[in-house]
Amino acid sequence: MTNIKSIIEHAYHGNLSTELTSEAFEFIMSGEATDGQIGAFLVVLQKNGINKDHIIGALKVMHNKMIEVNVPKDSIDTCGTGGDGSGSLNVSTATSFVVAAAGTPIAKHGNKALTSNCGSADVLEALGIKLLSNPADLTKCINELNMCFMYAPNHHPAMKYVGKVRQEIGIRTIFNMLGPLLNPGNIKSQLVGVYSAEVQLIYNDVMLELGKENSTIVYGGDGMDEINITGDNKIQRPGKQMEVFKASSIGINDLNLNELNGGDSHYNANRIKEIFTNKKDAFYEIVLLNTAFALSLTKTDIFDLDIIKENYLIAKHTIDSGKALKTINNMIDFTQSY
Repeated sequence: MTNIKSIIEHAYHGNLSTELTSEAFEFIMSGEATDGQIGAFLVVLQKNGINKDHIIGALKVMHNKMIEVNVPKDSIDTCGTGGDGSGSLNVSTATSFVVAAAGTPIAKHGNKALTSNCGSADVLEALGIKLLSNPADLTKCINELNMCFMYAPNHHPAMKYVGKVRQEIGIRTIFNMLGPLLNPGNIKSQLVGVYSAEVQLIYNDVMLELGKENSTIVYGGDGMDEINITGDNKIQRPGKQMEVFKASSIGINDLNLNELNGGDSHYNANRIKEIFTNKKDAFYEIVLLNTAFALSLTKTDIFDLDIIKENYLIAKHTIDSGKALKTINNMIDFTQSY
């Protein structure tokens, strides 16, 4: 096996293969690389550009070290890459509650904040939801409540070697791109937001190789890693032609985008509870929109406006009827019983 220093040199010169990436991750995920070496590797790889080969090489190692969870076959995830720099509220996490309450099982995967103010795990804890670690408990949770949350460090214990470095360097790295592809439930269908058009193209190739054709990759309007209520949303099914979607095409217009601004975990948690208890604002609308697309994952034509509108109304009813809030309360009761 090549040593980590020589692999960093390959990364520095921009000629890192799938095999060398796997070797680097084996060093890193086995605790055989120093913090300095990990930081150098991540930074030069990010600087020179991450491609499909790097992602596939890393995934081979990460999947082998992952602690899996048994979830229903039709489960989906709404985990995105993060790293868009928007400082927005936890859209995909709020969306997951609505999707679950609307009847589609959600095997949600996520972490605490590393390159943002508030990660999905942070906001869940602020809501009073305990982060469970036992795979059997998580299987019971999703079977009973139609939803579970799999906290990344519990299922990727080798990540302990990189967490501190990621926080210290403070920039997005290959791990932002890997996160959504490492769902411990091995789900085959997901709505994944990415932070750039370039990453969207890489995800297209990776998801095809992973057999995740029933997924939707989103580079949101105005650079958001969610389907945004403003701007041109670039939406792609793996292997299909990229399409552009505007929220205005289903009647979402003239909203105050400042209402999407996030804060700390308690602020973001309170905002989720607000829209689940009759506050109609930009955050409410963006969650409805992302839920509509998540519920469309199994559809052949995800750009059929009639289907999007129908699912938008399902999402609206799910929130307005109190079902989404009930899902949160059920998650609190279930997880706090452990």
